[in-house]
Amino acid sequence: MKKFALVMVLALSVFALSGCSFFAPEEKEFTGSGITITLNDSFVETDSVVAPLFISSLKHIFMGLRETKTDAVSVGIYTLGEYIDYALENSGYSGSTVHESENGEYVYAYYSATVDEVEYGYMIICMEGTSHYYLMNFGCLNDELEENKDQYIAWADTIIVD
Repeated sequence: MKKFALVMVLALSVFALSGCSFFAPEEKEFTGSGITITLNDSFVETDSVVAPLFISSLKHIFMGLRETKTDAVSVGIYTLGEYIDYALENSGYSGSTVHESENGEYVYAYYSATVDEVEYGYMIICMEGTSHYYLMNFGCLNDELEENKDQYIAWADTIIVD
């Protein structure tokens, strides 16, 4: 009887360890405010006053909004580079280094912020559409940002804007 119990425990352990791959998150597309992004099915879209498009999982958030190029021009913004600089400056993160994506589709920077005594790390992404500029952010706990940067780049590469 003990051997049978031991075999069952071992079999269940092997199944549990190998079973993780059966439950890998599936890709899932989200669309809103002129933004389409492919994340995974661990994310859910929720209503938020922070941004018109707000998607979250247990470890990450994604939020996005847009504004017309006409509105941007009215405050002296004519390029995507000027747009991200303006967004970072108005948020108090003007010292952040701005990078251009490998595909040239967007510019991005990293920064951190404290919310309710918890420090979060963010990747801000700006893209230019036909008639809008788009401001988007990925976020996680600040001490997890470094390990999430490659994933954020991969997700950012899936973004399509109007």
